[in-house]
Amino acid sequence: MERIVINKLGPIDYCDFNINDFMIFTGPQASGKSTIAKSIFFFKNIRNLILKQISKPFFYEGDVIKLSTKSRLMKEIRSNFLQTFGSTWCMDNRMSVEYYYTNSVYIKIYLKNDSVSPNYIWIDFSRKLTDFLSKYDNKQFDFWMNVDNNEALKKDIDTFFNNSEEVIYIPAGRSMMTLFSSQLMFMYSMMNDDQKRSLDYCTQNYLERIMQLKPSFSNSVETLIKDKIELTDIKINKENLKQCDELMQRILHGEYRNVNGEERLQVSEDRYVKINFASSGQQEAVWILNVVFYYLLNNKKTFFIIEEPESHLFPDAQKLMTEFISLAKNGGNRVLLTTHSPYILGTINNMLYANRISKKVNKSKVEKIMNRLKWLQFEKLSAYYVESGVIRSCLDKEFESIDNEVIDGVSDVINSDYDRMLELWYDSGMEVE
Repeated sequence: MERIVINKLGPIDYCDFNINDFMIFTGPQASGKSTIAKSIFFFKNIRNLILKQISKPFFYEGDVIKLSTKSRLMKEIRSNFLQTFGSTWCMDNRMSVEYYYTNSVYIKIYLKNDSVSPNYIWIDFSRKLTDFLSKYDNKQFDFWMNVDNNEALKKDIDTFFNNSEEVIYIPAGRSMMTLFSSQLMFMYSMMNDDQKRSLDYCTQNYLERIMQLKPSFSNSVETLIKDKIELTDIKINKENLKQCDELMQRILHGEYRNVNGEERLQVSEDRYVKINFASSGQQEAVWILNVVFYYLLNNKKTFFIIEEPESHLFPDAQKLMTEFISLAKNGGNRVLLTTHSPYILGTINNMLYANRISKKVNKSKVEKIMNRLKWLQFEKLSAYYVESGVIRSCLDKEFESIDNEVIDGVSDVINSDYDRMLELWYDSGMEVE
């Protein structure tokens, strides 16, 4: 099982945990949830950096390669780290992050507490990873020139890491990017590489992804599913996708379309709203829905990292969004969520409970309340509360659920304040209005 250890990075003082199939991080703002999510994305994305470094063209000096594959990869990792987390000059010089892909394949990134190389990013590879990279030192030209070799290389990397899933980061603040969608595309196309690197890497990756996917949504979701079944041999879960289609329409109160480059929210056959005039909730939700649906439709194994899926959504839409995300998980993918919402956590508890009681009661009756494709297994879930630089599990193993204190804690404080003020009213001898 994959594992990450974070020490003194951003708000995180220390944490050490395994990567599960469904992960939830909750807690106060600025507590470090995004730091954890970005760290996992950063390390899982290194497989793509390896593929890029081996397959891209480079120069020889005579018959000798200027830099080894490992050296070039380390340079790329340093650049990627700075673009993801910012300058190391403001970091604690005891910072370190370790990621274990397997027991024998790992990468450690750290700073040293010395005056010789202050705040320099040091990178350690496991011996097994170093040996894997060295075998490609004299083969890059072949991979650059041959597409088939590139496919073989990707399979080799996936096999080595024992993982073939793509990693996708969907950041918070999506509505602003959707609002200025067409302008962003123009501005981004005008940027040079240095200007693009000035963007946070997760945001840049997200922008590039949605720009690539927009043309894929020129037809209705129903038509996309039908075409996939009739025109390709890709195996898809039709029932899962049908559930996705229904939830997307209920959340958006319409359907996203990209018509000749114009982004619309189609609210009926003959009526639509341009996406930049849609509500902030619709703008926040649309590209969670589109991205997840696209990868389910194409049956691509994916690790989705989604920040604050509840943003700008009414509680009932938050419930529906959580159900939609569960379809992604049960479609053979893995999911990490950061959230502040008790409605998200409460809905997840319902999914866990449905799965739990289905072993003891009539399953068909449970399914009338909640479709079985949305049920969640407790063993496949991890939930953490992040506060004061550390994390703690907030799972109740006895009831196989997320601890109610996490869900209802703030409500208890609010109710307590109200009760105390009510006592003051009674003590004053006044009647309750």
